[in-house]
Parts: sequence; C-alpha cells; structure tokens
Amino acid sequence: MNEGNPTPGIDPAKAPHKSLLKRIDIGLLTAVLALIISFVGIITSYATYKLEQATQAAEVLPIVEIDLGYLRKPDSSGDFRHYFEVSLNNVGAGLAHIQSVTPTQNGEPFADYEAFDLAVMTGRMRSWATLTEAPATGYVRPGEALTPVSFRIGGAEGDLTAYLRGQWGKPMDGVDVSVCYCSVLDDCWRVNFLDRKQPKSVRSCRIGETTEDGFQDFIDQRIAARQASASE
Repeated sequence: MNEGNPTPGIDPAKAPHKSLLKRIDIGLLTAVLALIISFVGIITSYATYKLEQATQAAEVLPIVEIDLGYLRKPDSSGDFRHYFEVSLNNVGAGLAHIQSVTPTQNGEPFADYEAFDLAVMTGRMRSWATLTEAPATGYVRPGEALTPVSFRIGGAEGDLTAYLRGQWGKPMDGVDVSVCYCSVLDDCWRVNFLDRKQPKSVRSCRIGETTEDGFQDFIDQRIAARQASASE
C-alpha cells in the first residue's frame, strides 16, 4: 500500500498546486474569449464596411430608362404635334455616364441613318418630318435626359395613323436601342429597350477611354451626305 502518496508515480512535492491549475484554466479561457471577441469585431467591422459601401453605391445609383416611339406634345408655338423620339432618361439618384449607345434592328446595327429612318416611318412621312438630333453619350444628371433623335411629324395625320395601325407592315419592327452606362463609382449596367427589364449589371462597357455612339455616327453621315450633295 502507498498510503503516503495517494497518486502513484507522482511526487506530491513536485505536483502543480490546484491554484496554479485554476489560474492556467482562467488564463486559457480569457485568451479564447478574447480571440472570439476579436473575431466577432472583425466580422462586425466588415459588415459595417459592406453596409456603408452599399449605402454609398445606392446614393449615387443611376438608372437609365429608354423611351422609343411616337408621342404627342406641344411644339415651340404651343401647338400639339406628333413626334418620333428616342430618349435616354436618368431616373436614378446619381450621375449617369452613358458610354455606349447602339441602335439596332432584329439584333443587328443599322447600316446607316437612312436605314434607321425607314425603319421607324415611311418614306412619305420622312419627307414631311423635321429632325432634331444630338449625341447620345455623355453625362446625364438625375431627372434629366438625352434625346438623340426627335422627328417632328408634319403632313396629314392619316398617314401616321395608318402607319401605326400596321397598314404598311408592323411599325418600328424589331427596332431596338442598347445602352451601357456607369456610375461615378465605375459600376456599370446595360439595358435594351425591347427587353423591358431592369438594367443588367456588367463589369464594364468595354470601350476603353472612348465612347460608342450610333446616333453620333448618323449625325456624321448626314453631314457627309450634305457636303457631298453641295459639291455636286
């Protein structure tokens, strides 16, 4: 019997005191708790950062809506007239940088301005129409719009009514406009008129430091055609 040494193989004089073991246990628990608190702090800081980032993005979020078609509105004299217009409206909260605008028909870019004109009206209607045009790319502040094409339709009202009723085929058949734009934070979106969907987030508009503007191309083509006609 080993009555003087209740734990065989352990010298009571060399065994750790119970108070020391207790201090070690408390220290270990404190370290673990500190590590957990630190980890929770990191998670909380990251969540706060992401929330602030999302809030900042929402405060400068642009939303570009595309309007394309015929409407009736007053002209400069106050008389109501029919117009065909393409408008890019920023209905969001932040500045929109419109970087790319492409008018298409059935998914393909128009060959030239004449093809576009005849896709949205008849030749007879075009001969009566007065065109106002402007570039479609650039910066658009909230609540404002770019209107790259505005045809003021003259002549008989019956031609426009017959056109819209499909007397000469489906009006504006397959005509679409694709727009890519970015926020001041370089978040970018693409939207198509015919999709009737919310803008789709994209990594970038993929145009480098320039812009792609199909309506500006039409302006340049019209100028070149007038110059060529004048020189004949």
